[in-house]
Amino acid sequence: MMIRRLCLAPVSAAAAVLILGFSATVTAQATPQEQFINELINKAIKVLELPLEASTEREAGFRALLNQNFDMPTIIRLVLGRHWRTATPEQKARFAQVFRTHLVRVYTSQLGVYEGEVMEIEKSAALTEKDTVIYTLVVRGEDDVVPLRVDWRVRETNDGLKVIDVAAEGVSMLTTKRSEFTSLVAREGVEALIGRLEDMNVESDHAADS
Repeated sequence: MMIRRLCLAPVSAAAAVLILGFSATVTAQATPQEQFINELINKAIKVLELPLEASTEREAGFRALLNQNFDMPTIIRLVLGRHWRTATPEQKARFAQVFRTHLVRVYTSQLGVYEGEVMEIEKSAALTEKDTVIYTLVVRGEDDVVPLRVDWRVRETNDGLKVIDVAAEGVSMLTTKRSEFTSLVAREGVEALIGRLEDMNVESDHAADS
């Protein structure tokens, strides 16, 4: 099996579910989906080269990466699960806005700066007619450290290839967020979820300013 080696920025286990930061090269035999992940990586490294103190610039960079490379309309709909169908148009719009900001703040606060760890692409596998999973390992330097598995679900859309999910050690970002959000909505309603995310975004603003 051919291994393609990529450089990856260090992240915590929690942030790995939303992993984005590395520089990369792939061989001529790479699939279009692998090439897409490679290009995403090369864009992300430019953001991760920014110092942590440059929070405004890092946040703008992560926001652009999400908007350009992730299928955010699909992700937003899926994380709200069955409650998306019953939410009002106004609630859908507000949820989409606060959730995008929530993800950007998670990236900005939890991802470190580039330090040259290695990502290895093991294989690609078609999941559906439009979805492909790119299986990767993050090699974190020391020989005795077990590599971290990060899998990317890439979808063919009308706007090209887009990431719709990332899973670290089998833990899906989409599934985790949907379980968390739908449980809260079932208990307290969509307004409560929107309010909770708004509060979290405000708290992250205060933390960045302190």
